[in-house]
Amino acid sequence: MTILTDQTFDKAYEAHNKAEMVEFFATWCPHCKKMEPVVAKLAQEYAGKISILTVDVDQAPLASRKFGISGVPTFLFVKNGKVVESLAGEYTESELKEQLKALL
Repeated sequence: MTILTDQTFDKAYEAHNKAEMVEFFATWCPHCKKMEPVVAKLAQEYAGKISILTVDVDQAPLASRKFGISGVPTFLFVKNGKVVESLAGEYTESELKEQLKALL
């Protein structure tokens, strides 16, 4: 998985406008570290179906502001370029899968 910055965010976000999960995280966040293997697993499982993007809020303050991110981790579920759901905090793999299935 590629970690996006302000320089790479817009291009990656617009390239996958059908279905995306965008995770906003921080390297210093213990909750984000717990979510890292879950997000990596989902990225493999949904490869080719749903784009999983990860955004380091410290490296992408403009993208974070654009979506009103105030806490990490935050997951945005995007369909056809529109945010359809936003979740903040730790979630189980099954909880995230339910949101991903809704995008398909």
